[in-house]
Amino acid sequence: MTLRAFRVGVVGARKARQGVGEHLARFLHTAGARVVAVAGTTAATAAAAAAALAPHGIEATSHHDVAAMVRGEALDALVIASPAVTHEACLRLALEAGLHVLCEKPLLPPDERAVEAGSRLLDDFAAAGLLLAVNTQWRHAIGPYMLLHPDVAPRAARSFEMRLAPGSGGLEMIPDALPHPLAILDHLFPADRPGLRDLDVRFASPREAVLTFTHPGGASGVRATVRLATCEHPPRPASFGFDGRLAHRVITEPGYRLALRSDPPDAREVALPDPMEAVVRRFVERVRKDGPFPAEPGVRAGLVHLRDAVVAAARVAPGRVPG
Repeated sequence: MTLRAFRVGVVGARKARQGVGEHLARFLHTAGARVVAVAGTTAATAAAAAAALAPHGIEATSHHDVAAMVRGEALDALVIASPAVTHEACLRLALEAGLHVLCEKPLLPPDERAVEAGSRLLDDFAAAGLLLAVNTQWRHAIGPYMLLHPDVAPRAARSFEMRLAPGSGGLEMIPDALPHPLAILDHLFPADRPGLRDLDVRFASPREAVLTFTHPGGASGVRATVRLATCEHPPRPASFGFDGRLAHRVITEPGYRLALRSDPPDAREVALPDPMEAVVRRFVERVRKDGPFPAEPGVRAGLVHLRDAVVAAARVAPGRVPG
């Protein structure tokens, strides 16, 4: 596949609420792919998405119907950055059209059928020779973390902690944010039998939650703590670390320069190449290598782990109606 032939359509390219579609489109463009079409929920939102991409040198045709875009444009790949409730229909359209997919997390809404439906989609994409990747970018920050904390061996860690600030609150925080720490853990600590142990979810308020669990990977499991606190406007704070050694993401403007910073007293910093851009570059590179594209075990395990966490959180989420 030549760069000229690698044509991509984006579903949900407008930067609304927490939307990342515009960022993904921009990173695809800089990685050498051609973003030729965008789809929105209405003609107006689709046109607005296309107009927002124009200053980045992207000339995209707007569509207010995803199926019409997929069937009417000569695409090689589809980026799905729309809300999770739309993902399955978009994934099936892409599969029928023979398109590679980069999908925003979570792959599917974590309801009772997500594990079975998601696993089937992973198998179907692999059988068709198509790449299905999920945008869980924080695993690409592990390398810079090791530069910041060279005395920490993440794959040998006994504990893990991550702090995130999703734009949502209440139960919605879990599927919004938890795929990030789960992707790190599922990448570093593959498990033969997925399933979180000793899972506990506590809400201090509708805007704050703490999840603790033991991830089944590694020699004897990894004890994990995930702290979520709603932050409605970017930049949103984020930190992660192993065995008590945290790294905090810092953003410097102008230029949106990212770095990881250690705790005082040393408070050292190392540069952090944008993890989302790393996801996009890897997606482009893998598609251009033309396969094979086996289903990634970490994505499959993540379906199970996210479902377990959402089920546990639903029992204690603020505002839940008993019964």
